[in-house]
Amino acid sequence: MPETNLTVSEIDPVDVVEQPKAAPTLQTIDYQDAVVVPPQDLNDDVITVTIKDDELPDAVLKAVMMGLAEEQWSLRALRAKKEKEGKDFSHLAIKRGTLLKYMSETVIQRQALVGGSGEIDLKGPKFREVIKMFLNIISDTFDEIKIPSEYKDLFFHSLSKNLEGWEIKAEKILKTLH
Repeated sequence: MPETNLTVSEIDPVDVVEQPKAAPTLQTIDYQDAVVVPPQDLNDDVITVTIKDDELPDAVLKAVMMGLAEEQWSLRALRAKKEKEGKDFSHLAIKRGTLLKYMSETVIQRQALVGGSGEIDLKGPKFREVIKMFLNIISDTFDEIKIPSEYKDLFFHSLSKNLEGWEIKAEKILKTLH
């Protein structure tokens, strides 16, 4: 540390200026296996096609999951090859672990889109709105083909009686599908 009573010409710059630290060494990337894909070839990629076709978010996430699964398999195979060759494969294990973490986060996001557990909530407001929409379609169809209103009323009265207990029947069907 320099003395505080020094003049500017007496100050040693080495004592005042911090020397730069050595830059960390970067891992070299082997580009011999790199492939540049022309844009027209992207039409064969399921993720690109799904996004381009403006699919529902669930379909896009499923396509992304398929892509991630493919990449994690590739990393797993490469890691096994490096291990057999006696080469360092720790960086591949870290990459695959990170990829698996992203996959689990994507699964959680996908479950949130389909309603959490993936189960159909028969008593939920979303499902009720879908049923209501179908009943309105049926009603509109009666009007479109000019069914007299008394027949329409008779149909819906009979339908409501036949639908009693439908949730219990539907729950049984859903349980058999697992």
